[in-house]
Amino acid sequence: MIRSPLGLRINPDPSRSPRDQIREAARIGAKGVILDATGDLSPERLSETGRRDLRHTLRSVELALIALHLPTRRPFDSEDDLDSRLSRADRAFSLAYDLGSGLVLARVGSVPDETDLKRRAMFLHALTELGRRAEHRGVRLTIETGSESGATLKTALDSIANPGLAASLDPGALLLRGFDPIAATSDLADWIAHAYATDTSGSTGGSRNFGLGGSALNWEAYLGVLEQVGYRGFLTIWPDPAADQVKKFEEKKKILERY
Repeated sequence: MIRSPLGLRINPDPSRSPRDQIREAARIGAKGVILDATGDLSPERLSETGRRDLRHTLRSVELALIALHLPTRRPFDSEDDLDSRLSRADRAFSLAYDLGSGLVLARVGSVPDETDLKRRAMFLHALTELGRRAEHRGVRLTIETGSESGATLKTALDSIANPGLAASLDPGALLLRGFDPIAATSDLADWIAHAYATDTSGSTGGSRNFGLGGSALNWEAYLGVLEQVGYRGFLTIWPDPAADQVKKFEEKKKILERY
């Protein structure tokens, strides 16, 4: 049987409050949630009172805040506006800590090839600084996989060796770009702080599938390798933003509980 508690990544919905969505997540059986640090939950807009209220909401329904997700528009391989982007990430790190989470998820862009010396040096410098700031705030910047193979990301993380950095496995994103999520899990074993239950709807050239239907992923192998590397964190279901969140979560929860 699957050992990881099931989480839900909540898609922002302007017609509903995050607190209502949190209560709904608890009602349908999630044990934790991922929230986007945007809109009313952005570090700039969520006041100290708002942060206390959100912590109270999570405690009242016995939900963990698995992570905050920090949307990023550009990769960290350029100096353009870098100080501003680092400061924005720093504010998200502080918010995550205030809300009781130790992880901030983000896509940071592809690891530049070793032959592209300038871009690679800038990328590693930016990640080093992000890791330093995250560790200072008491959290970890958790890099979403999918832009490169697990082995390539591991090489970058190993070269930085910063405890403020980690990896978040997204098997759907890996499959979509032609990478093996089973191999990525093994390669990133020491760096994994979070894992999704995502997939693709067929070939690696197919569309993103946020659940398990029409599976292209060998779920038994994926869950088995998570077990082998000693992962005990959340396995997060991420419903398609266009779908009924409750229905999709419940469908995927039933399927995952078979393992």
